[in-house]
Amino acid sequence: MNHSLLRLAAICFGLLSSFAACAGCGSTVCPINTNWDEHSAGKPGLSIDLRYSSARLDQLRSGSNKVAAEDPTDPAIAGEEVENLYTENRLLTATLDYTVDDRTGFSVQLPYVMRTHKHTIADPAQPTVETFDAKAFGDVRMTGRYRIVSGDTGGAGIKAGLKLATGRKNVANDQGAIPGEVSLQPGNGSTDLILGAFWQQGAHGDALSYFAQALLQTPINHLADFKPGNQVNLDAGLRYAVGSSASALLQLNYQVNAQDGGSAAPADATGVPGTSTGGRFLYLTPGVSVALVAGTNLYALVQLPLYQYVNGEQLTASRPVTIGINRRF
Repeated sequence: MNHSLLRLAAICFGLLSSFAACAGCGSTVCPINTNWDEHSAGKPGLSIDLRYSSARLDQLRSGSNKVAAEDPTDPAIAGEEVENLYTENRLLTATLDYTVDDRTGFSVQLPYVMRTHKHTIADPAQPTVETFDAKAFGDVRMTGRYRIVSGDTGGAGIKAGLKLATGRKNVANDQGAIPGEVSLQPGNGSTDLILGAFWQQGAHGDALSYFAQALLQTPINHLADFKPGNQVNLDAGLRYAVGSSASALLQLNYQVNAQDGGSAAPADATGVPGTSTGGRFLYLTPGVSVALVAGTNLYALVQLPLYQYVNGEQLTASRPVTIGINRRF
């Protein structure tokens, strides 16, 4: 049982599978990874993870400050979108992970995106609410890992992989038009390279273990009118076993998103594409995991923002939550 709990130290915000950068209409938030075997030297075999994540982005922010949306009845902005409502992100993510040996492993992730976005079209006489509602598969991610340093008390290694352009990119809004902001779609049309490094410390049977990880995601192919910005994630955390079947988790996650490029990237009041994308985000993430039976863990985590800085004006979330189950075969 303790061997299973040690694997829980590998919970981290690394592969960017379900939530990516906060951008424009607030289509996304920080990512979470629930693959227990990424850092610890688990025994060879297959694990399956299924999780549900939910985040409501309804706080408009400029820089690090909360701001009020424009008045949709203002004649000066008639016909323009006013980000005065919300984006609701719900994602169901399946992860298949195979550990080859104590050094090598592979992972494939498939998210199903359920995203609703509402904003108001300004009109001095009668503003109207426009709705975007997407339910479709997102972009598949495939990664491999190799432990360069491996031992009974911990190890360190590298990761490499790709995010593929498999997600749907043509979902229309309730007016029958495809939104100009590509970041709202389940897929953004880019193929991205993922590179990273990780470290883990904690022996079999120890109540306390630690991990750290750094990941870079950069596009190597993209749509003609949209290029997502580079993204860097720095994560550190610990796990403390409580008894024989439960574990308390605590993580600190820092994410930096560069501005998106291309004519379809959200603009601020200056009208320059990409100026309302990207930012810097720091989260404290507590969580808990309980072993239902040997090899099966139920878990829950909540993201608590410590610092949020956005370029331009963007919707941000307060407390995204994730629940899931992991089964090791």
